[in-house]
Amino acid sequence: MGKPISQEEEKETESPSKDAAVKVAPHQAIKLLVTGRTGAGRRVSTAGYFLGVDGGGTKTQAVVMDSSGRVLGEGASGASNPLRVGIDQAMENIVSSAAQAAEDAGLRINQIKAAVVALAGISHPIHFHAVKQALDSALGVRDIELVTDAQAALVGALDGEAGVIIIAGTGSIALGVNRAGEMVRSGGWGPELSDEGSGYDIARRALRAVAAEFDGRSPSTKLSELIFRRLGVETAADLPGVIYSSNRDPVEIASLAELVTEAAEAGDEVATSILAAAGTELGHLAVSVIERLRMASCVFRIALVGSVFKAGDLLISALKTRVLAVAPSAELGPPLFPPTVGAARLAQSLAETDGSQTLADQI
Repeated sequence: MGKPISQEEEKETESPSKDAAVKVAPHQAIKLLVTGRTGAGRRVSTAGYFLGVDGGGTKTQAVVMDSSGRVLGEGASGASNPLRVGIDQAMENIVSSAAQAAEDAGLRINQIKAAVVALAGISHPIHFHAVKQALDSALGVRDIELVTDAQAALVGALDGEAGVIIIAGTGSIALGVNRAGEMVRSGGWGPELSDEGSGYDIARRALRAVAAEFDGRSPSTKLSELIFRRLGVETAADLPGVIYSSNRDPVEIASLAELVTEAAEAGDEVATSILAAAGTELGHLAVSVIERLRMASCVFRIALVGSVFKAGDLLISALKTRVLAVAPSAELGPPLFPPTVGAARLAQSLAETDGSQTLADQI
């Protein structure tokens, strides 16, 4: 029995790698979905079964969808960001999640008409082509396309409509598409260059506040107590040995962001100001996209995706203030559907175009 598409699941976006500086090319299937037309002005209506896969640094999820938009099967496995686990492990987890989804739908993988795999870590052309070649050999679906995780999140979050998505997990990026199908991104340059408003940025601001309190340069903050307890240290003087550890992953640092929310909810002014500043920074990312797409006067949705938005109004109110000052008709809210559904919708659009224009052609 088919399952209705669920409105669930927020994208835990990782910090994009240094290679994310490469411009994201708009995928033809995204343009077709947003403009609502295929070659001769027809709506996408290809019959069959479509696979959508969404993979990152911690997990891979897959869905099989029919032409009416119903999710028939789901699957899940481990990480598939090739920069973190390598191409071989990524392929193993992608194939596993896809096979589970097909089996759950009562299908064989070769009955899938088209598939779109959305991954973190494939923005650079070298990585993209290596992963695409491996996918073509491993997955067992005739028509396969590879896109970034942000592109699938965009389509899922906005249900194929024009709008903007702000993804803020460990890293941060804003991506938007207008009614003409033009796509623009802002941010996503990694922690050394960007990631403003991300979990990593919030945690970094918190650590700076703790160091400043220790030096007598800023007010006292509950963040010191919370961070010391989390990291197992006694004073700020112990922090450098922990923070600058060579094996300290950005995801571990970013996890301290939840302590900022905890402190702010307890009334800590320093923590509250950090979350407000993060919200404003995320607003700057969105405004950059809105202005470059000439959408300021339009009515459109801005989907908020990622763990950072669990901070709620402490962060989102500052984001709204920044965005609505430029685009007063924008509506902010959660994603409509998860990235797996976005990838499956792209697969259906890919089938309609017979794969005539791929992302590889546009990078």
